[in-house]
Parts: sequence; structure tokens; C-alpha cells
Amino acid sequence: MKHPLRIFGEITGLDPDKLAELEEGDLYPFEACRGRLEVEYEGPHLDIEPALDRIVSALGEAGKGWVDLLDRDDWVILRYELKLGSWSCNRINPDHVLERYHQE
Repeated sequence: MKHPLRIFGEITGLDPDKLAELEEGDLYPFEACRGRLEVEYEGPHLDIEPALDRIVSALGEAGKGWVDLLDRDDWVILRYELKLGSWSCNRINPDHVLERYHQE
């Protein structure tokens, strides 16, 4: 049985001092790995936006990242783009993303 939610992504360019502060708090499902944050999650629904707020405040000048959230129940992909101080979110229809894989 597939879980209703799949989240994956990568965030780079974190301020090292602020990364240490982030690691002290709860960043689940994000994990620090060699100076960046990664996420690979499958499971029940959860709200990642509070964690994104904390993460963008810890980015350095060249910091950036992306996170894709595939909601299998609502059949939508939420694509989060992160940069210093802010994040944005676009709704994407998974059929359009996967369409190119079904062409002959």
C-alpha cells in the first residue's frame, strides 16, 4: 500500500552558525547532511511549512533549495522553491509531469 504523501528535496547554502541552531530544534522530516538539508519521506500527511519558515531564515546569501510534495490523495504536486528569507509554492498536476513518460 502506498502512503498518501511523498516528500523529497534538497536545500544548500545554509549559514553554518544558523544550521547548528536549526539542528537543535525539530526539523522532521528534514535531515542535515554535510552542510545541507535533505528530505526523503513517505508516510501520512504532515505540514512542512513551519519547518520551511525556519529553514529559509537560516539560508546564507547563496542559499537555495527545492522540495516537492506529492499528495496522492488529492493528486497534486506542491513544488516549494526556497531562497534567503522566503519560499514560494506552486501547484502542479502530476499528470502533466508524468505525461512525457507515457509517450512512445
